[in-house]
Amino acid sequence: MKRIITLILAIVMSISTVSAFSTTRVYAPGQFTDVPADAWCADNVKIVYESNVMNGVSDDHFGVNGTMTVAQAMVIACRLHADQYDKEINVQEGASPWYQPYADYAKKNNLWASDTANYAEPVRRGDFVTILSMALPDSCFVVMNNIEDKSIPDIAEDAGYAKHVYRFYRAGILTGNDAKGTFAPDSTITRGAAAAIISRILDTSLRKSITLTKPPFEAVPMTQLANYASLKKKMSDDEFRQAYDAALKIITPLAEMSKQDQLQGVYAALRYMAEYELSYSTDVPHYNDPYGYFVNKVASCAGSARATGLCLNMLGIPYEHVNENKWLHQWCRVDMGDGTYWICDPYGMYVGAEPYVYGHPYF
Repeated sequence: MKRIITLILAIVMSISTVSAFSTTRVYAPGQFTDVPADAWCADNVKIVYESNVMNGVSDDHFGVNGTMTVAQAMVIACRLHADQYDKEINVQEGASPWYQPYADYAKKNNLWASDTANYAEPVRRGDFVTILSMALPDSCFVVMNNIEDKSIPDIAEDAGYAKHVYRFYRAGILTGNDAKGTFAPDSTITRGAAAAIISRILDTSLRKSITLTKPPFEAVPMTQLANYASLKKKMSDDEFRQAYDAALKIITPLAEMSKQDQLQGVYAALRYMAEYELSYSTDVPHYNDPYGYFVNKVASCAGSARATGLCLNMLGIPYEHVNENKWLHQWCRVDMGDGTYWICDPYGMYVGAEPYVYGHPYF
């Protein structure tokens, strides 16, 4: 019979039940001097202590504001796993280092463990959640929140901890640091905050229903554009800002679209300008930069490529400026991430798949 966690979860008319788990010791209020009865995490500390998942740093001090270490996180994960799967951890008195039996257990059971990790260093929040997540089965993470992929603003889609963080948000164990759901994966975590997270794993009645507030679209800042040097050309800072602001009006409606639709949207807007608003030139100021295209309304194919590239970069899309600084037709070449490349070329009147490597259907 599991000693710590027996999570009996069900969703009945959108209401989750409370899980039951056994306690192995009694928490005496006030036994930790840094956890008064009115402390924000007092109930959390009681739960994790009575379940024998966390101890104090001493007999009378929990270390609420102390930083959780990699070793401590791994030990907690092992204890949760051992209880959930009815396993034993061969804890040895006087083991050196003190966490070695837990590291051995983690490796044996394919949990998080590393021969190169500095176990004494503070654990990052992204790693902390990953370590705990790997220790527990899906039954501990019944979904109660509709958190869409890519909706947590500071979690990169390809981050190793991404799926684990989303698992915790969807189960109501994590709620984020603000209405947008910001997680701060690279920051450290205190023992008090860790106790709060763990107690929500143990007791589903503590889990939170959340709806993330979608932040307004923010274009990539001007100084952080992937192709900044090429785009700026000979523009002054003020001229670059004017071109940037003009491009912002074009890309903002495209922000939530797929990458393919974004390229098509940029093309359509700039093609319309080329057709009805612009004059072609290769010998007037700014003919080959975004200021010429968006403000002076005079541009060559080089100016078209850079105006297109500015829009793409502001959407977070890197590109390659084909034939840059050559007296040849120029356009933007975009890696679509699936092994294919697209051309986005308002002046050349084409947006779509590249017919062959660096090939253009009309040039």
